[in-house]
Amino acid sequence: MSQPNQSSGVIITTGANGAHFANLTMLIASWQVAQPGWPLVICDYGLDADQVSLLRTVRGLQVVAAAGKALTHAWEGKSRLGEYVEAGPRDWHTLVWIDADALLLEPLPELDELLVGYDVLIDAHVQSIGEIMHECNRVSLGVRRDDAYFSSGFWVQRRGCLLESYARGAAVVRGQGNLWENDAFVAAIYSERLKVRTVCGGVWHARGKTSLATCETAGLRAFHAGQPIHVLHANDGYTLRADGRRIFRRPELAAIQDHFERQFWERNAPGQGPSQR
Repeated sequence: MSQPNQSSGVIITTGANGAHFANLTMLIASWQVAQPGWPLVICDYGLDADQVSLLRTVRGLQVVAAAGKALTHAWEGKSRLGEYVEAGPRDWHTLVWIDADALLLEPLPELDELLVGYDVLIDAHVQSIGEIMHECNRVSLGVRRDDAYFSSGFWVQRRGCLLESYARGAAVVRGQGNLWENDAFVAAIYSERLKVRTVCGGVWHARGKTSLATCETAGLRAFHAGQPIHVLHANDGYTLRADGRRIFRRPELAAIQDHFERQFWERNAPGQGPSQR
């Protein structure tokens, strides 16, 4: 198995099943450029044997599986992140989560400094809990309609918080509503009364409700209000390729994806990849 890179106690985590492998390869390639000094831990939600074998050849990357019961949905695996990281590196104190259909475009700043006095670093959603969460889940999870909602597509946290409550909440509402995993994530933040440092979603997490449609690009970089975007997330404004890869409708954003897809295969498995099929 490839050994994780040395870091200052920060790990980056993501997760995928076989259907999201094409998206995962682009995230890996972007990590190899933007943040290779921090280990990347991939939670296996149902990757096939060939996919796992390839990933284990990538330096600094570790594929982990949970020891608990089999998954019924990839979102269940995400909500059980705590079980997966127990099987990963032991010496971390700060965890970064990035969804597998996102790209890490810029090195993240010194996270430990930003987390002093806080538990979680995340951007608040532009909509409230009442606008997003189905009432059945809101009641089951015991949250207020007028509180802020948070996206679980990207966040940073200190060790020792959030993950157990996240898993418990997801077990309560699994299969209910349309965003039950994210609902449980939001409820965990409130139930533990975590100290949240809110950052600008347009800069930190470009997605459908922040700067995805309005960001500017220059080569392989994207910008919001003149500031480089850290995470570019294909959760909206995309089409699907036959192998499950999400392709941005905006050509300039799709070109960034195409670059990292090529980079993954050229760097990690020359002669393979979609262009070789």
